[in-house]
Amino acid sequence: MIVSFIPILVVDVVGSVAMVVIALLCLNKARRLRGMDPANAVFLYLLWISTGFTIFAVSRSFGHILRQFLILTSNAETWHTLAPYSGSVNTVSFMLVGLITLFFKQSWHINEKILSSRKRLEETHIKLVDLNQTLEQKVVARTEMLTSSEHKARRIFEQSLDTIVVTDEGFRVSEINQAGVALTGYKKGEMLEKKMGLKDFMAKASEWERIRGLLEVDEYILNEETDFALPNFSQVRVLITGGVDYGAFGCGKTFHFIIKNINDKKQMEQQIAQADKLAALGELSAGVAHEINNPLGIILGYTQLMLKEASGFEEDLKTIEKHVQNCRTVVSDLLSFSRKGSPEKRRLDVARVIDNVIKFLSNHTDFRKVEIGRGPLPMLPLMVYGNEQELAQVIINLIINACHAVGKNGRIEIETGETKDRQVLITVKDNGTGIRKRHFSRLFDPFFTTKPVGQGTGLGLSVGYGIIRRHGGDITARNREKKGAAFTISLPSAPAEETR
Repeated sequence: MIVSFIPILVVDVVGSVAMVVIALLCLNKARRLRGMDPANAVFLYLLWISTGFTIFAVSRSFGHILRQFLILTSNAETWHTLAPYSGSVNTVSFMLVGLITLFFKQSWHINEKILSSRKRLEETHIKLVDLNQTLEQKVVARTEMLTSSEHKARRIFEQSLDTIVVTDEGFRVSEINQAGVALTGYKKGEMLEKKMGLKDFMAKASEWERIRGLLEVDEYILNEETDFALPNFSQVRVLITGGVDYGAFGCGKTFHFIIKNINDKKQMEQQIAQADKLAALGELSAGVAHEINNPLGIILGYTQLMLKEASGFEEDLKTIEKHVQNCRTVVSDLLSFSRKGSPEKRRLDVARVIDNVIKFLSNHTDFRKVEIGRGPLPMLPLMVYGNEQELAQVIINLIINACHAVGKNGRIEIETGETKDRQVLITVKDNGTGIRKRHFSRLFDPFFTTKPVGQGTGLGLSVGYGIIRRHGGDITARNREKKGAAFTISLPSAPAEETR
């Protein structure tokens, strides 16, 4: 019986040893695969299950070999004592292999998520690298654009024919272009060293206070006219537009100004206004000749009578004196109207200006055939701030136009009043033919006239419009409901505190 048991014994022992060897070889292979790719869940599973099988193989093989040895040495009772322990180890080892297999699915899902996240991270990394390269290219492109824009802005600043000035919060010059240096007559270094401000260029301190007040209230000014005093004691007329710039966060407040030299333009406007005066003077010259010729005829007649008689000259001399005085009045009025006036402005009583105009025109024959009436006078004087000669020129032009519209035996009426928003109104009405609709859009265009050739320059209304706009007012025209036209001048009323 022992002889027949030997093959089984050999197979059992050799098989047990072979199982242990195979298990160890599998474990070693799994470890090597795991070392090649630690993130691979399959290799991790193979390592775990190989470990479990190795433990199972060692435990089972050791138990079989020990059992055969104890049986051969007649110690079977000892094996019966150890057998439960060997079986327990085998059972635990097999359970471990089973648990590893059961939990592999969950581990596999976790591995898939890890691999998916890893793939996304790699893709995100590639995108970030691409974005970083793109961002670098964009930064370079934007830097080049900013440099180009800065260069263009600097060229515009430096080569502008108008003065561009940048000041700090206290209106001290911090930047000025070459045109500003040429206009003011001061060098840029001198301005910065002396901390010169915009007020240092003003010819009048009151003008700077007015402009500064507008800047403090509105934070901008638009087309404000003033005079700059130059180092050579001359003055130049300028037009200033500017406003505040708060800049980027944390930067100080600055003011930017664009200053235009309008000296030549103002001189041209004055020349055009003077030309319009001369044109109006030409229209009145026929009446002047008549007014002068009649008194001179009387003077001549009485002079001839005086030559014939030797006595009784007192009454004749008084008559001569009276008509000579009439001639002097007419000529004086014409000279006063044609004379180039001072640009100074002051407080004016509108009623007095109108009275002087009517008195001036009443000395001329054309207006003796036209009735010039005054509307109801207000209770209090209507005061405006302006140049008396310029305002008189505008009213004279409006009355001359009205006279041409009504012809003989017509009526011209002048009304004055004040609106609720303290605008003084001067309205010149007539009962003439009115204004054609197609002419309304061109009424104030230079050289536009509906009069026959040789009877008008077309400058009267355009020059008058410019004068009133410089006074801060406006001129409007309309047709009356019944007959004729009406032109209305609106001017700001003089401040109440100045009437004290």
